[in-house]
Order: sequence, then structure tokens, then C-alpha cells
Amino acid sequence: MLVSFLYIPLLLNSLDKDEYAVWLTLTSLISMLGMFDIGLGNGLRNKLAAALANDDYELGRTYVSTAYVCIFILVAVLFLLYIFSNLFVNWSFVLNANDISSQEINTLVFIVLVSFLAQFGLGLINSVLYALQKPALSSLLLLVGQFLSLALVYILAIVLDVHSLLIIGGAISLTTPVVLLLSSLFLFHGSCKKVAPKLSLFKRPLIKEILSLGIKFFIIQIITLLLFQSNSIIIAHSVGNEAVIEYNIAYKYIVSLVIIFNIIATPMWSATTDAYEQGDILWIKKTNKALLKVTLLLTVFGLVMLFVSSYVYPLWLQSETTHISFITTLLLYLYSIGMMVYGSYGYILNGIGKLNIQIVCTLVISLLYIPISYIMGCYLGLSGVLIAFATSSFLNCIWSKIQYEKITNNKAEGIWNR
Repeated sequence: MLVSFLYIPLLLNSLDKDEYAVWLTLTSLISMLGMFDIGLGNGLRNKLAAALANDDYELGRTYVSTAYVCIFILVAVLFLLYIFSNLFVNWSFVLNANDISSQEINTLVFIVLVSFLAQFGLGLINSVLYALQKPALSSLLLLVGQFLSLALVYILAIVLDVHSLLIIGGAISLTTPVVLLLSSLFLFHGSCKKVAPKLSLFKRPLIKEILSLGIKFFIIQIITLLLFQSNSIIIAHSVGNEAVIEYNIAYKYIVSLVIIFNIIATPMWSATTDAYEQGDILWIKKTNKALLKVTLLLTVFGLVMLFVSSYVYPLWLQSETTHISFITTLLLYLYSIGMMVYGSYGYILNGIGKLNIQIVCTLVISLLYIPISYIMGCYLGLSGVLIAFATSSFLNCIWSKIQYEKITNNKAEGIWNR
């Protein structure tokens, strides 16, 4: 999290504002592809955790092998789709990058996309580590990749005085997949050897097993994509590029509350799967209460962050021309509270695997969110988009709390129990 904070002043001083806004929009757009694993990652996470809860490592390894074959087939398909769509897509228009040469934009998109697809396939190691209840190790891989990337950009921009969006963007993109490749080889020959993938263990019938749950996660991921990952694009086209920068900086600052919450809550997903398999509802209820207490503590801490933000931004950004309004930070603070409350129930529901109501509710919210946020952005500016954004997070708190209480009190019926 601290490394990601250091990125912003470094990139602000290495690129001009238009280039930085284009970079933010591009990475937001490309990251959407991470949702297109048709639920393989989360499906594997739950199925592998359930197999390990019953000490069935042979079944677990078969799940892992099957998932890896599927994910790399998907990578190939996505790359072919990119090649085909590239014949028709004007990336300069999509990224609102009219002041940058189209050749540079097209090359940058290619590098970022190929790097991301490699990260997309190799990132399945994170689902394995989550199922093994080793989330700290998964986060360590992310940290190493980000730190090496930051160091490389620092050398290029500060030491070598390079200010090319193409070179800096390429350096950022290529580091993480290299780290994931090396760490996957190391882990599957070491502590994760019992569940290491092997091509001969691929079992076609298990695809349906993984995807029977995974496809639900996939639908939720697509909906989440529409709901939360489209903001940079909506803001760029309804408000402007400078608003994209303001949004991303304020988001990085105040939504760090949600990152801290997720650090604590992430292990609870697979642990809930284990507890639910063994019928330990009491543990699940205690965990929910603990997560709500964490949310309350972080909400109080966030209030302090909110009121000192006007002093923090100038010290952090080292830029006199970048202004972040109090209203922007306030609206993202409210969004963060909603996401933490939602997470207190959502992580547990994901671990239990009862997802149908989540699909219905989040789909309705997302279909309303995109047009409403765009219209509000056109009339009210960045604040309009963020009012809709914060409202959507609180709407998710309502249904998730109702379903959690129904399941843990053994009163869930119909769609609430599927």
C-alpha cells in the first residue's frame, strides 16, 4: 500500500497530466480483463479449500491442474480477441488521448495487454495460496512485484531522466508477471508441492464442478466490473482527464481504509469455507462480529484521515498544481464505509458459496449505476459520479446483511439459500 502511494508523486512528476490520465484510464480498462476468468480463480479457491478441509490432496491437485489448463486456454482466446478487435478499435479515442501519437498509444496498449494476460494466467497461484490459507504469501508476491516496478521506474525517471509514457508504462507492466512466474515455479517445487499442477492430472469433468460455483463468481465479477471498474472511463468522458487524476489520487488515499480492512478480512473467505463444511456456524457469527468491530475502528480512523487530508495531499504529491477537493475525499470516505460493512457480510457469503441473491442485487445496482453516474457527472461534475458511487456501496450492505442473517439463523429459503 505504501509502495502504491509512492507511485503517484513519482508518475505525476515523470509524465505530463494528459499522459498520466491516459495511463490511469488504460490500466483501469485493461484490469477489467481480470474479471474474465469465468470464475475459475474463485471457483478453484472454494473447491480446493473444501478438498483440503477433508485432507484430500489428490483431489485438490486435480482441481489445480484442471484450472491451470483452462486459464491458459482463456488467455489464448483473450489474446486472439484483442488481435481481432484491434482492427476496429481507435485506442486514442477510447483513452481520450488525442494529444499523443496513435502509434505510441497502440504500442503501449499492446505491451500492457500482453503483460496483463501473462499476469492473468500466472495469478492463479494466488487462488491456491488463499485456499491453503496463506494470504500473506500471496500479498508478498504482489509487494515484491510492485516494489521492483517502483524501483525500475525510479531509475528510469529520476536517474536516467526518461519521461516517455511508453517506456515507463512498459517497465511497470512487465515486472509483475516475471515475479509471478518465478514464484510459481519456486512454490510448486516447495511448500505447495502437494497441489502442484500437472498436465496429466487435467480432468475435463472437473471443469463443470469448478465452474458450477465459479460461473456465479464470474457473473458477480462482470457486474463488479461494471459497477466499480468503469469509473475512470465514465469520469474521463463526462467530466475530463483532470478529474480522472483527482479521483484516482483521492481514491488511493482514503480507500486505503478498505485495503486495510481487506488485509484482515481476506483470510476469512477460505476459513469460512472450512468452518461451513464442518458446520461451525458459531465461529462464522463470531467472525462477522469481529469484522464489524474492525469496520467501526477504521471508520473512526478514516474520519481523522478525512480532516487532515488538506495537509496530507500537498506533502504527499509534492505538486502545487494538483488540487484534491474535500468533497471528493468525503464522498470516497462514505463509499469506503459502505464497502467495509458490505465486506463484513460479503466475505462470509462468498466463503459459504450462496451467491444467487448477490448476482441479482448487484446486477440491478450496476445496470442503474452506469447511466446514472454518467448523467450526474455531466451535470454535477466529479461529485455527481461519486455520489452515485457511494450510494451503490450502501445498497449492497442491505441485501448482504439480510442474507447473512437468514443463513446463519437457518432461515434461508429459495434464492436466499442458493
